[in-house]
Amino acid sequence: MAEFQKIQSDMTIKTVVTEYPDTIRVFAKHGLGCATCHIAGLDTVEKGARAHKIKLEPLLADLNLVLENPAAFPEIEAGGLMPSTPGSEFETTGLIKNVVAIVSGKGGVGKSYVTSMLAVGLNRMGKKVGILDADVTGPSIPRTFGILARPALQDNGKIIPVISSQGIKIMSSLFFVADEDEAVIWRGPLITRMIRDNFYNNTLWGELDYLLVDLPPGTSDAPLTVMQSLDVKGIILVSSPQLLANSIVRKAIRMADKMHTPILGVAENMSWFVMPGSDKKLELFGTSQGEELATSANAPLLGRLPLDPQARLLIDEGRVEEYRSIETDELVQNFLKYAEPQMKKRTLVIRDTTEPAKD
Repeated sequence: MAEFQKIQSDMTIKTVVTEYPDTIRVFAKHGLGCATCHIAGLDTVEKGARAHKIKLEPLLADLNLVLENPAAFPEIEAGGLMPSTPGSEFETTGLIKNVVAIVSGKGGVGKSYVTSMLAVGLNRMGKKVGILDADVTGPSIPRTFGILARPALQDNGKIIPVISSQGIKIMSSLFFVADEDEAVIWRGPLITRMIRDNFYNNTLWGELDYLLVDLPPGTSDAPLTVMQSLDVKGIILVSSPQLLANSIVRKAIRMADKMHTPILGVAENMSWFVMPGSDKKLELFGTSQGEELATSANAPLLGRLPLDPQARLLIDEGRVEEYRSIETDELVQNFLKYAEPQMKKRTLVIRDTTEPAKD
């Protein structure tokens, strides 16, 4: 076994990742996703752990474990954390290939779940993925991914997003409140500026194949801001079989039409539930409306997702990246099959964001 110096808490993070590149995977696992930024040259391991509210001893233990056994953390590819293009770590939005908004007209249909499943699936296929949690007053993405760390701030004011255990870059309003249960009581203009100026334009997203924007329900300030201000290639509509949900989602279809934003596809969540110990499917919220809704939206049905207690359990434990099913795989495959060609044909039009959208 090769000789190595044991990693100590007073070593700078840059020194550690430079001498032992495999440790990048460990820093990401513990929520310290900024291990490759220039701030890492100043912070010690102890200071970085304290700033990100990470327990120091488990972090040191894993850092030294990976020196002995580099395969101890195989789930994270170092290439997914280090910029593949020199200088890309200093880019905000210039290297984002596709911005896709996940939309629902009604809350509680599983929009964040679909966003997470799509991000996890694309990431497994080797795509570089980010999630912008634009549901400012009701953020859920950090909890879903089990992230306790906070973004780092560069000297120039740029924000370094937090990286999940498997390399997905994430930005959320939950990172900027003192406590997870603290209410974000902001008016529309402040939410608009936060999404556009901070979460999008001021965040060092670097090189991404997809930035998925998890929008709050409805057709008000946040969705309008995203469609007017961000280079959105298209939207994915999320609904459930419930007739009320479908009725409200149709409003989102009309909003997309007025904003001249393509609908890339429709995802139906909570389509059925399988009784434990049997193969019987129960349609708890009524007969599937997915095909009908997709026809109304003139878009493909990307998938129908069931209610799965295992998914609920892993999400509650912040381990969504461990979940996988036939239905979620189908969602990702259909996204690449049907939505990607539409995005390639999409000609971006930079809109004047100083005036509200007109009918």
